[in-house]
Order: sequence, then C-alpha cells, then structure tokens
Amino acid sequence: MMTYSESAEGVEITKQRALQEIRRHGLDREEDVQEFLDDCGDREVYEASDVLRWLGY
Repeated sequence: MMTYSESAEGVEITKQRALQEIRRHGLDREEDVQEFLDDCGDREVYEASDVLRWLGY
C-alpha cells in the first residue's frame, strides 16, 4: 500500500492548488505563503510531492 506522499510522486499541481493545500493545513497567514514561495519558488506548477515534503509529510 502506498503512503500519502508516495501517491503524489510524479503528480503536478497548479500554484492555486498548492496554496490551497498549504492553507488547508492551517498555514493561511501571508508569512506562511511567502515562506512557501521563498522555499519552493514562485511557479505556475509544482510537484505535489514537493508540496507535501514542505508540509512535513
């Protein structure tokens, strides 16, 4: 059985979806969003696994 993070390998998500996931994890302050953008870059598309790693999965 795959883990949550393994299931995201090779999956791309939009910036809008990435920010939505971050906010769903309680990181909805402007500083949180900026930290994500600083760490992962301000792009239109992200690897879902990178977003999950950033969230600590």
